[in-house]
Formats: sequence, C-alpha cells, structure tokens
Amino acid sequence: MSRPTMDRVIEAIDAGDLDGAKGLCEAMKHEWRFLHDMMVDGIAASMTWVKENCGEEAVGESQKWAMERYWKRSVEAIDSRPRKEIVQLLAATWRAHSTSGVGPNPGAFEVEEDDEKITFRMNPCGSGQRLWRNGRYEGDNGFALMEEEHDWAYNRKGFPIYCTHCTFMNEMLPIQWVGYPVYPSHPPGDYDHDPCTWYWYKDPADIPDEHWDRYGLARER
Repeated sequence: MSRPTMDRVIEAIDAGDLDGAKGLCEAMKHEWRFLHDMMVDGIAASMTWVKENCGEEAVGESQKWAMERYWKRSVEAIDSRPRKEIVQLLAATWRAHSTSGVGPNPGAFEVEEDDEKITFRMNPCGSGQRLWRNGRYEGDNGFALMEEEHDWAYNRKGFPIYCTHCTFMNEMLPIQWVGYPVYPSHPPGDYDHDPCTWYWYKDPADIPDEHWDRYGLARER
C-alpha cells in the first residue's frame, strides 16, 4: 500500500502484465484528484474566512504576505532559467492541475504557439474554474465572491475569491520582484463557458503594457 503506483506499473510492464499495468494507470488517475481538490477547497475556505472576519483588503494583504514566503523564490528561479524549459514545466503544471481528466467538470487545456508566445487556454481551469462549475460558490456555505472592485480581482465585482491569487502570483508581485509578469493572463468573462487564458512570452519585452497598467505600475524601459 505504501509503494508508488508508478513503480508498480513499471514492474507490471516488465513482467508482461499489460492488463495489470493499464488497470494501475487508470487507478492512478484518481489518486491525485482527491488530495488536489481537498487542498483547493481548503484554500478557498481559508480565504473566505479572511474576507468574512477581516475584510476584503485583508484577502489581498494575506496573499502578499504568504507569497513573499513561498512564491518569490520560485519567480526568481523562473527568471533565471531558459524560457523554453519553463514553458515545458508550465505545461506539466497544467497537466497536474487537470488531474488526468477525472472527476466532475475535469480540468482541460489547449496550447497554441505563435511567433511571440505560447498561449494556454484552460477550459475549465483545473482548480478555480472547477470550483465555480462544481457549485462551490453557491448556497449558505459557499465560498466568497468579491463585493468591491480591486485591481487584484481584475476590478470585477463578484469575482471568485480563489482566483484572486492569480493576479498576485502571475503579474503584480513578479513585476515587483523581477520586473515583468511571469504568466500574463486574462480570466474568463463567463466562468461557465469561457476559458482562462495564460501566456508565456518568448521575450518578456513583448508582454503588452496592459499587464502593468491594470495595477497602476510603471514598466521599466
């Protein structure tokens, strides 16, 4: 019970038990989803508590405090590594967030490339958008929506609280730390139908000014 499932898959293949290996692969799809979804729910619940007990501004302040301690070093690593390597790691991240396409409203994404950038279109995003489509913002015990307009909530009232972390993680704080947004993004217009879109620019100099302007930040020329 304690051995990694993939080790058992490899052993089954080596032993010629292909049906057993396939069965283990199918079972493995579900192992990560339970933990993944529980952690996403836990984050959204904790953020909701902050909003209801400390106010909306505290939602933003708490994320800044936390990301200084766990995300800043990752952004600095992203900035220092080859950009082609990072886009491959980002794709791996979204495969993990999609939890192998299992569960209700499973995460899914498409990738496109042009001369300037790689575009990731998640529909739905495997975390925040799945919370929405799975009804986790509904009812008396639902997670919170933003009541006011905040630049860290794309200046949208009714914005889902979990998804506010994307502005800090992708754009606002990386601009302050390394001078540019690592994953410039556009949230869905309609969370029930539209994709969440992230970009990875081959050259950060090509990132549009809008990703600075939305926070009132000046781009270093």
